[in-house]
Amino acid sequence: MLTKERIYQLIDTALGYACGYQAKVEVSNSAQGLSRIANSEIHQNVFEEKTTLTVSIYAPQKVSSISTNILSEAGIAEAVNEAISNLELLPDGEPQPALVREPAEIETIRYNQELQDSFDVRTRAQIIAAGLEMIPQPYRAYGQLTQETLSRGIGNSEGIKRYSKANYVIFELLISDDLGGTGRGVQIARIPDEIDGNALFSQVLTKAKANRDPVELEPGTYTVILEPQAVMDLTMQALLFGFSGTMVANKASFLTDLLGEKVVSDQISLYDDWSDPLVAGDAFDGEGTPRQKLTLIEKGIAVNLVHDQLSALRMGTTSTGHALNVYGMSLAAPTNVVMAGGDKTLAEIISTTERALLVSRFHYMNAVNMRQALMTGITRDGFFLIENGKVSRAVSNMRFTESLVMALNKIIAISSDRVNFAEIFGAMSLPALVIADFHFTGKTSFKDAKGV
Repeated sequence: MLTKERIYQLIDTALGYACGYQAKVEVSNSAQGLSRIANSEIHQNVFEEKTTLTVSIYAPQKVSSISTNILSEAGIAEAVNEAISNLELLPDGEPQPALVREPAEIETIRYNQELQDSFDVRTRAQIIAAGLEMIPQPYRAYGQLTQETLSRGIGNSEGIKRYSKANYVIFELLISDDLGGTGRGVQIARIPDEIDGNALFSQVLTKAKANRDPVELEPGTYTVILEPQAVMDLTMQALLFGFSGTMVANKASFLTDLLGEKVVSDQISLYDDWSDPLVAGDAFDGEGTPRQKLTLIEKGIAVNLVHDQLSALRMGTTSTGHALNVYGMSLAAPTNVVMAGGDKTLAEIISTTERALLVSRFHYMNAVNMRQALMTGITRDGFFLIENGKVSRAVSNMRFTESLVMALNKIIAISSDRVNFAEIFGAMSLPALVIADFHFTGKTSFKDAKGV
Protein backbone atom coordinates (compact mmCIF):
# COMPACT_ATOMS: atom_id res chain seq x y z
CA MET A 1 0.00 0.00 0.00
CA LEU A 2 1.10 3.54 -0.68
CA THR A 3 1.93 5.67 2.34
CA LYS A 4 0.22 8.99 2.96
CA GLU A 5 3.49 10.71 2.11
CA ARG A 6 3.72 8.94 -1.27
CA ILE A 7 0.09 9.77 -2.11
CA TYR A 8 0.68 13.43 -1.29
CA GLN A 9 3.86 13.35 -3.39
CA LEU A 10 1.88 12.09 -6.41
CA ILE A 11 -0.74 14.79 -5.87
CA ASP A 12 1.90 17.53 -5.65
CA THR A 13 3.58 16.27 -8.83
CA ALA A 14 0.31 16.49 -10.76
CA LEU A 15 -0.53 19.92 -9.34
CA GLY A 16 2.93 21.11 -10.33
CA TYR A 17 2.27 20.23 -13.97
CA ALA A 18 -1.14 21.96 -13.75
CA CYS A 19 0.46 25.23 -12.64
CA GLY A 20 -1.62 28.19 -13.83
CA TYR A 21 -4.88 26.20 -13.85
CA GLN A 22 -7.47 25.51 -11.21
CA ALA A 23 -6.99 21.78 -10.57
CA LYS A 24 -7.99 18.92 -8.27
CA VAL A 25 -6.10 15.62 -7.99
CA GLU A 26 -7.33 12.41 -6.40
CA VAL A 27 -5.24 9.28 -5.80
CA SER A 28 -7.05 6.01 -4.98
CA ASN A 29 -5.02 3.02 -3.79
CA SER A 30 -6.59 -0.39 -3.05
CA ALA A 31 -5.25 -3.82 -2.10
CA GLN A 32 -7.55 -6.84 -2.20
CA GLY A 33 -7.01 -10.41 -1.12
CA LEU A 34 -9.80 -12.73 -2.27
CA SER A 35 -10.54 -16.43 -1.78
CA ARG A 36 -13.26 -17.63 -4.14
CA ILE A 37 -15.43 -20.73 -3.62
CA ALA A 38 -17.07 -22.79 -6.38
CA ASN A 39 -18.60 -26.29 -6.17
CA SER A 40 -17.62 -26.42 -2.47
CA GLU A 41 -13.94 -25.90 -3.19
CA ILE A 42 -11.57 -22.99 -2.97
CA HIS A 43 -10.75 -22.62 -6.62
CA GLN A 44 -9.01 -19.24 -6.63
CA ASN A 45 -6.84 -17.13 -4.35
CA VAL A 46 -6.10 -13.68 -5.72
CA PHE A 47 -4.20 -10.65 -4.51
CA GLU A 48 -4.35 -7.38 -6.44
CA GLU A 49 -3.12 -3.89 -5.66
CA LYS A 50 -3.98 -0.99 -7.93
CA THR A 51 -3.60 2.77 -7.89
CA THR A 52 -5.40 5.38 -9.98
CA LEU A 53 -4.60 9.08 -10.23
CA THR A 54 -7.34 11.38 -11.52
CA VAL A 55 -6.64 14.99 -12.42
CA SER A 56 -9.44 17.50 -13.05
CA ILE A 57 -8.74 20.88 -14.71
CA TYR A 58 -11.35 23.60 -14.26
CA ALA A 59 -12.45 26.61 -16.29
CA PRO A 60 -15.33 28.93 -15.33
CA GLN A 61 -17.90 26.86 -17.25
CA LYS A 62 -16.32 23.45 -17.84
CA VAL A 63 -14.11 20.76 -16.36
CA SER A 64 -11.86 18.12 -17.93
CA SER A 65 -10.86 14.94 -16.07
CA ILE A 66 -8.32 12.27 -16.98
CA SER A 67 -7.37 9.12 -15.01
CA THR A 68 -4.14 7.15 -15.23
CA ASN A 69 -2.40 4.26 -13.52
CA ILE A 70 1.00 5.28 -14.92
CA LEU A 71 2.50 6.93 -11.86
CA SER A 72 5.90 7.89 -13.21
CA GLU A 73 6.56 11.60 -13.51
CA ALA A 74 6.24 11.29 -17.28
CA GLY A 75 2.93 9.42 -16.97
CA ILE A 76 1.50 12.02 -14.61
CA ALA A 77 2.67 14.87 -16.83
CA GLU A 78 1.01 13.24 -19.84
CA ALA A 79 -2.30 12.86 -17.97
CA VAL A 80 -2.27 16.51 -16.85
CA ASN A 81 -1.39 17.76 -20.32
CA GLU A 82 -4.17 15.65 -21.85
CA ALA A 83 -6.69 17.07 -19.38
CA ILE A 84 -5.56 20.62 -20.25
CA SER A 85 -5.74 19.91 -23.99
CA ASN A 86 -9.21 18.39 -23.69
CA LEU A 87 -10.42 21.40 -21.71
CA GLU A 88 -9.83 23.63 -24.70
CA LEU A 89 -12.05 21.38 -26.86
CA LEU A 90 -14.99 21.20 -24.48
CA PRO A 91 -17.98 23.50 -25.00
CA ASP A 92 -18.96 25.83 -22.19
CA GLY A 93 -21.59 24.48 -19.83
CA GLU A 94 -23.05 25.77 -16.61
CA PRO A 95 -20.89 27.83 -14.19
CA GLN A 96 -18.52 25.73 -12.09
CA PRO A 97 -18.26 26.25 -8.32
CA ALA A 98 -15.05 27.39 -6.67
CA LEU A 99 -12.61 24.76 -5.45
CA VAL A 100 -12.69 23.83 -1.76
CA ARG A 101 -10.33 26.05 0.24
CA GLU A 102 -10.67 24.95 3.85
CA PRO A 103 -9.85 23.42 6.18
CA ALA A 104 -6.27 22.93 5.05
CA GLU A 105 -6.13 19.22 5.95
CA ILE A 106 -8.51 16.42 6.97
CA GLU A 107 -7.48 12.87 7.79
CA THR A 108 -9.68 9.82 8.49
CA ILE A 109 -8.04 6.58 9.65
CA ARG A 110 -10.26 3.51 10.05
CA TYR A 111 -7.57 0.93 9.46
CA ASN A 112 -7.55 -2.08 11.81
CA GLN A 113 -4.25 -3.99 11.78
CA GLU A 114 -5.79 -6.84 13.79
CA LEU A 115 -8.42 -7.28 11.08
CA GLN A 116 -5.70 -7.31 8.45
CA ASP A 117 -3.69 -9.97 10.30
CA SER A 118 -6.75 -12.12 11.02
CA PHE A 119 -7.77 -12.67 7.40
CA ASP A 120 -4.63 -13.49 5.49
CA VAL A 121 -4.85 -16.17 2.78
CA ARG A 122 -4.18 -19.06 5.19
CA THR A 123 -6.83 -17.95 7.69
CA ARG A 124 -9.38 -17.34 4.94
CA ALA A 125 -8.81 -20.91 3.74
CA GLN A 126 -9.27 -22.29 7.26
CA ILE A 127 -12.56 -20.39 7.74
CA ILE A 128 -13.90 -21.66 4.42
CA ALA A 129 -12.73 -25.25 5.02
CA ALA A 130 -14.47 -25.40 8.40
CA GLY A 131 -17.72 -24.21 6.83
CA LEU A 132 -17.53 -26.61 3.88
CA GLU A 133 -17.41 -29.54 6.30
CA MET A 134 -20.92 -28.57 7.41
CA ILE A 135 -22.47 -28.97 3.95
CA PRO A 136 -24.08 -32.34 3.11
CA GLN A 137 -24.62 -33.66 -0.40
CA PRO A 138 -26.22 -32.63 -2.72
CA TYR A 139 -25.63 -29.05 -1.58
CA ARG A 140 -22.68 -27.02 -2.84
CA ALA A 141 -21.22 -23.69 -1.78
CA TYR A 142 -20.24 -20.68 -3.88
CA GLY A 143 -18.97 -17.28 -2.87
CA GLN A 144 -15.96 -15.32 -1.80
CA LEU A 145 -14.19 -14.15 1.33
CA THR A 146 -12.50 -10.82 0.64
CA GLN A 147 -10.13 -8.61 2.59
CA GLU A 148 -9.68 -5.10 1.22
CA THR A 149 -7.68 -2.05 2.23
CA LEU A 150 -8.48 1.34 0.69
CA SER A 151 -6.52 4.58 0.91
CA ARG A 152 -7.35 7.85 -0.78
CA GLY A 153 -5.82 11.28 -1.08
CA ILE A 154 -7.16 14.55 -2.48
CA GLY A 155 -5.40 17.85 -3.11
CA ASN A 156 -6.17 20.94 -5.16
CA SER A 157 -4.58 24.15 -6.38
CA GLU A 158 -6.00 25.98 -3.36
CA GLY A 159 -3.63 23.97 -1.17
CA ILE A 160 -5.96 21.57 0.65
CA LYS A 161 -4.92 18.01 1.52
CA ARG A 162 -7.22 15.08 2.36
CA TYR A 163 -6.25 11.54 3.32
CA SER A 164 -8.14 8.41 4.42
CA LYS A 165 -7.27 4.78 5.04
CA ALA A 166 -9.66 1.97 5.95
CA ASN A 167 -10.01 -1.79 5.67
CA TYR A 168 -12.84 -4.29 5.86
CA VAL A 169 -13.64 -7.96 5.27
CA ILE A 170 -16.74 -9.19 3.46
CA PHE A 171 -17.92 -12.81 3.27
CA GLU A 172 -20.53 -13.54 0.57
CA LEU A 173 -21.94 -17.07 0.48
CA LEU A 174 -24.50 -18.94 -1.61
CA ILE A 175 -25.50 -22.59 -1.08
CA SER A 176 -27.59 -24.46 -3.64
CA ASP A 177 -28.55 -27.87 -4.97
CA ASP A 178 -29.57 -29.07 -8.44
CA LEU A 179 -33.29 -28.88 -7.64
CA GLY A 180 -33.20 -25.11 -7.21
CA GLY A 181 -33.02 -24.75 -3.45
CA THR A 182 -30.75 -21.78 -2.67
CA GLY A 183 -29.81 -19.62 0.26
CA ARG A 184 -27.56 -16.59 0.41
CA GLY A 185 -25.98 -14.51 3.14
CA VAL A 186 -23.39 -11.79 3.69
CA GLN A 187 -21.24 -10.70 6.60
CA ILE A 188 -19.14 -7.53 6.68
CA ALA A 189 -16.53 -6.78 9.31
CA ARG A 190 -14.38 -3.90 10.43
CA ILE A 191 -13.20 -5.85 13.49
CA PRO A 192 -12.31 -9.58 13.44
CA ASP A 193 -15.18 -10.85 15.62
CA GLU A 194 -17.79 -9.58 13.15
CA ILE A 195 -17.04 -12.49 10.80
CA ASP A 196 -18.40 -15.85 12.01
CA GLY A 197 -17.94 -18.29 9.14
CA ASN A 198 -19.67 -21.24 10.80
CA ALA A 199 -22.70 -19.12 11.67
CA LEU A 200 -22.95 -17.87 8.09
CA PHE A 201 -22.71 -21.39 6.63
CA SER A 202 -25.36 -22.62 9.06
CA GLN A 203 -27.73 -19.72 8.33
CA VAL A 204 -27.41 -20.04 4.56
CA LEU A 205 -27.70 -23.85 4.57
CA THR A 206 -30.88 -23.67 6.66
CA LYS A 207 -32.42 -21.30 4.14
CA ALA A 208 -31.35 -23.45 1.16
CA LYS A 209 -32.91 -26.56 2.74
CA ALA A 210 -36.18 -24.72 3.34
CA ASN A 211 -36.21 -23.29 -0.19
CA ARG A 212 -37.48 -26.48 -1.92
CA ASP A 213 -40.68 -27.62 -3.68
CA PRO A 214 -42.17 -24.11 -3.91
CA VAL A 215 -45.88 -23.42 -4.14
CA GLU A 216 -47.13 -21.04 -6.85
CA LEU A 217 -49.10 -17.99 -5.75
CA GLU A 218 -51.10 -15.67 -7.97
CA PRO A 219 -49.94 -12.08 -8.52
CA GLY A 220 -51.61 -9.59 -6.23
CA THR A 221 -51.07 -7.62 -3.04
CA TYR A 222 -49.55 -9.38 -0.03
CA THR A 223 -48.20 -8.49 3.37
CA VAL A 224 -44.44 -8.97 3.12
CA ILE A 225 -41.59 -9.25 5.57
CA LEU A 226 -38.51 -7.91 3.82
CA GLU A 227 -35.26 -9.12 5.32
CA PRO A 228 -32.56 -6.40 5.51
CA GLN A 229 -30.97 -7.56 2.22
CA ALA A 230 -34.32 -7.13 0.47
CA VAL A 231 -34.74 -3.71 2.07
CA MET A 232 -31.32 -2.72 0.73
CA ASP A 233 -32.19 -4.00 -2.75
CA LEU A 234 -35.50 -2.12 -2.73
CA THR A 235 -34.22 1.20 -1.38
CA MET A 236 -30.64 1.57 -2.65
CA GLN A 237 -31.31 3.26 -5.99
CA ALA A 238 -34.09 5.45 -4.64
CA LEU A 239 -32.02 6.58 -1.64
CA LEU A 240 -28.95 7.14 -3.78
CA PHE A 241 -30.81 9.39 -6.20
CA GLY A 242 -33.86 10.57 -4.26
CA PHE A 243 -32.07 12.64 -1.62
CA SER A 244 -29.57 14.02 -4.10
CA GLY A 245 -29.62 17.78 -4.52
CA THR A 246 -28.40 17.12 -8.07
CA MET A 247 -31.48 15.04 -8.89
CA VAL A 248 -33.88 17.43 -7.16
CA ALA A 249 -32.34 20.35 -9.07
CA ASN A 250 -33.02 18.37 -12.26
CA LYS A 251 -36.58 17.58 -11.05
CA ALA A 252 -35.80 13.87 -11.39
CA SER A 253 -36.21 12.90 -7.71
CA PHE A 254 -39.34 11.69 -5.93
CA LEU A 255 -38.59 14.40 -3.35
CA THR A 256 -38.90 17.24 -5.89
CA ASP A 257 -40.89 20.05 -4.15
CA LEU A 258 -41.51 17.79 -1.11
CA LEU A 259 -38.74 18.85 1.30
CA GLY A 260 -40.33 19.51 4.68
CA GLU A 261 -43.36 17.37 3.82
CA LYS A 262 -44.44 14.03 5.25
CA VAL A 263 -43.53 11.52 2.54
CA VAL A 264 -43.49 8.12 4.30
CA SER A 265 -44.77 6.44 7.48
CA ASP A 266 -43.89 8.22 10.72
CA GLN A 267 -42.21 4.96 11.76
CA ILE A 268 -39.39 5.72 9.29
CA SER A 269 -36.36 7.76 10.35
CA LEU A 270 -33.26 7.84 8.18
CA TYR A 271 -29.83 9.35 8.79
CA ASP A 272 -26.59 9.91 6.90
CA ASP A 273 -23.68 9.87 9.36
CA TRP A 274 -20.10 9.17 8.27
CA SER A 275 -19.01 8.82 11.92
CA ASP A 276 -21.51 6.08 12.87
CA PRO A 277 -19.47 2.88 13.42
CA LEU A 278 -22.17 0.85 11.62
CA VAL A 279 -21.49 2.69 8.33
CA ALA A 280 -18.22 4.46 9.06
CA GLY A 281 -16.80 6.48 6.18
CA ASP A 282 -14.54 9.40 5.34
CA ALA A 283 -14.88 12.82 6.96
CA PHE A 284 -14.68 14.44 3.50
CA ASP A 285 -16.20 13.89 0.08
CA GLY A 286 -14.77 13.58 -3.42
CA GLU A 287 -14.35 17.35 -3.72
CA GLY A 288 -12.61 17.65 -0.36
CA THR A 289 -15.58 19.25 1.41
CA PRO A 290 -16.04 18.25 5.07
CA ARG A 291 -18.91 15.75 5.26
CA GLN A 292 -21.90 16.80 7.37
CA LYS A 293 -24.04 14.46 9.49
CA LEU A 294 -27.63 14.80 8.31
CA THR A 295 -31.12 13.64 9.19
CA LEU A 296 -32.76 12.69 5.89
CA ILE A 297 -36.16 11.61 7.23
CA GLU A 298 -37.44 12.31 10.73
CA LYS A 299 -40.59 10.35 11.61
CA GLY A 300 -41.73 10.31 8.01
CA ILE A 301 -40.87 13.93 7.15
CA ALA A 302 -38.23 14.64 4.50
CA VAL A 303 -35.83 16.96 6.35
CA ASN A 304 -32.66 17.38 4.31
CA LEU A 305 -31.12 16.84 0.90
CA VAL A 306 -27.45 16.15 0.32
CA HIS A 307 -25.36 18.48 -1.86
CA ASP A 308 -22.08 18.65 -3.68
CA GLN A 309 -20.59 21.98 -4.76
CA LEU A 310 -22.49 22.10 -8.05
CA SER A 311 -25.95 21.23 -6.71
CA ALA A 312 -25.41 23.70 -3.87
CA LEU A 313 -24.58 26.43 -6.40
CA ARG A 314 -27.69 25.58 -8.42
CA MET A 315 -29.98 25.65 -5.38
CA GLY A 316 -28.45 28.61 -3.57
CA THR A 317 -27.13 26.71 -0.58
CA THR A 318 -23.85 25.18 0.63
CA SER A 319 -22.36 21.74 0.00
CA THR A 320 -23.06 19.13 2.67
CA GLY A 321 -19.94 17.18 1.65
CA HIS A 322 -21.67 14.48 -0.39
CA ALA A 323 -19.97 14.69 -3.79
CA LEU A 324 -19.76 11.22 -5.29
CA ASN A 325 -18.62 9.69 -8.55
CA VAL A 326 -20.40 6.38 -9.10
CA TYR A 327 -21.35 4.47 -12.24
CA GLY A 328 -19.52 7.18 -14.22
CA MET A 329 -21.85 9.95 -12.95
CA SER A 330 -20.89 12.88 -10.73
CA LEU A 331 -23.68 13.69 -8.31
CA ALA A 332 -24.52 14.41 -4.71
CA ALA A 333 -25.64 11.28 -2.84
CA PRO A 334 -25.97 9.94 0.71
CA THR A 335 -23.12 7.52 1.40
CA ASN A 336 -23.41 6.41 5.04
CA VAL A 337 -27.08 5.59 5.57
CA VAL A 338 -28.68 4.28 8.77
CA MET A 339 -32.39 3.48 9.15
CA ALA A 340 -33.67 3.55 12.71
CA GLY A 341 -34.88 0.20 14.08
CA GLY A 342 -38.06 -0.78 15.89
CA ASP A 343 -38.88 -2.66 19.09
CA LYS A 344 -38.91 -6.35 18.06
CA THR A 345 -36.28 -8.55 16.47
CA LEU A 346 -36.94 -10.08 13.07
CA ALA A 347 -37.36 -13.48 14.73
CA GLU A 348 -39.96 -12.04 17.12
CA ILE A 349 -41.81 -10.38 14.24
CA ILE A 350 -41.98 -13.64 12.30
CA SER A 351 -43.15 -15.58 15.37
CA THR A 352 -46.14 -13.25 15.81
CA THR A 353 -47.13 -13.02 12.13
CA GLU A 354 -50.28 -14.89 11.14
CA ARG A 355 -49.67 -14.82 7.40
CA ALA A 356 -47.14 -13.04 5.17
CA LEU A 357 -44.51 -13.59 2.51
CA LEU A 358 -40.89 -13.55 3.67
CA VAL A 359 -38.48 -12.08 1.07
CA SER A 360 -34.76 -12.80 1.42
CA ARG A 361 -33.61 -10.53 -1.40
CA PHE A 362 -34.53 -9.02 -4.76
CA HIS A 363 -32.69 -9.44 -8.05
CA TYR A 364 -32.65 -7.69 -11.46
CA MET A 365 -33.68 -4.43 -9.78
CA ASN A 366 -34.66 -1.56 -12.08
CA ALA A 367 -36.22 1.86 -11.70
CA VAL A 368 -39.43 2.08 -13.75
CA ASN A 369 -39.92 5.76 -12.86
CA MET A 370 -37.40 7.42 -10.53
CA ARG A 371 -39.58 10.53 -10.14
CA GLN A 372 -42.23 8.27 -8.56
CA ALA A 373 -39.62 5.95 -6.96
CA LEU A 374 -41.34 3.13 -8.85
CA MET A 375 -39.17 0.01 -8.72
CA THR A 376 -39.38 -3.50 -10.12
CA GLY A 377 -37.44 -6.70 -9.46
CA ILE A 378 -37.63 -10.44 -8.81
CA THR A 379 -37.43 -12.38 -5.56
CA ARG A 380 -34.42 -14.67 -5.18
CA ASP A 381 -32.57 -17.05 -2.83
CA GLY A 382 -35.41 -17.61 -0.42
CA PHE A 383 -39.07 -16.60 -0.84
CA PHE A 384 -41.31 -18.17 1.80
CA LEU A 385 -44.86 -18.29 3.08
CA ILE A 386 -45.18 -17.46 6.78
CA GLU A 387 -48.20 -19.02 8.50
CA ASN A 388 -48.97 -18.95 12.20
CA GLY A 389 -45.56 -17.61 13.13
CA LYS A 390 -43.48 -20.11 11.14
CA VAL A 391 -42.06 -20.66 7.68
CA SER A 392 -44.57 -23.13 6.20
CA ARG A 393 -43.14 -23.59 2.72
CA ALA A 394 -41.20 -22.04 -0.14
CA VAL A 395 -42.93 -19.90 -2.79
CA SER A 396 -42.04 -19.71 -6.48
CA ASN A 397 -40.21 -16.51 -7.36
CA MET A 398 -42.37 -13.56 -8.39
CA ARG A 399 -41.87 -10.12 -9.89
CA PHE A 400 -42.87 -7.06 -7.89
CA THR A 401 -43.61 -3.54 -9.14
CA GLU A 402 -43.98 -1.06 -6.32
CA SER A 403 -43.46 2.59 -5.49
CA LEU A 404 -40.96 2.89 -2.65
CA VAL A 405 -42.87 5.88 -1.31
CA MET A 406 -46.14 3.97 -1.28
CA ALA A 407 -44.49 0.93 0.28
CA LEU A 408 -42.89 2.99 3.06
CA ASN A 409 -46.29 4.49 3.82
CA LYS A 410 -47.66 1.00 4.59
CA ILE A 411 -45.20 -0.02 7.32
CA ILE A 412 -46.57 -2.48 9.87
CA ALA A 413 -43.35 -3.10 11.79
CA ILE A 414 -39.60 -2.48 11.74
CA SER A 415 -37.09 -4.89 13.28
CA SER A 416 -34.75 -3.80 16.05
CA ASP A 417 -31.85 -5.80 14.60
CA ARG A 418 -30.08 -4.44 11.54
CA VAL A 419 -27.60 -5.71 8.96
CA ASN A 420 -24.69 -3.69 7.58
CA PHE A 421 -23.91 -3.52 3.86
CA ALA A 422 -20.99 -2.17 1.86
CA GLU A 423 -21.85 -0.95 -1.63
CA ILE A 424 -19.95 0.76 -4.41
CA PHE A 425 -21.13 4.18 -3.24
CA GLY A 426 -20.74 3.70 0.53
CA ALA A 427 -22.45 1.81 3.33
CA MET A 428 -25.93 1.14 4.70
CA SER A 429 -27.27 -0.29 7.98
CA LEU A 430 -30.87 -1.45 7.59
CA PRO A 431 -33.53 -3.32 9.57
CA ALA A 432 -36.18 -5.70 8.26
CA LEU A 433 -39.51 -4.14 7.26
CA VAL A 434 -43.06 -5.49 7.38
CA ILE A 435 -45.15 -3.86 4.64
CA ALA A 436 -48.86 -4.28 3.88
CA ASP A 437 -50.34 -4.54 0.37
CA PHE A 438 -47.04 -5.02 -1.45
CA HIS A 439 -47.63 -5.44 -5.19
CA PHE A 440 -46.50 -8.60 -6.95
CA THR A 441 -47.31 -8.12 -10.61
CA GLY A 442 -46.27 -11.36 -12.25
CA LYS A 443 -44.98 -14.89 -12.00
CA THR A 444 -41.54 -15.66 -13.32
CA SER A 445 -39.73 -18.69 -14.66
CA PHE A 446 -36.50 -17.24 -13.26
CA LYS A 447 -34.38 -20.03 -11.75
CA ASP A 448 -31.93 -19.35 -8.96
CA ALA A 449 -28.45 -19.41 -10.47
CA LYS A 450 -25.17 -20.28 -8.87
CA GLY A 451 -23.41 -17.10 -7.87
CA VAL A 452 -23.45 -14.35 -5.29
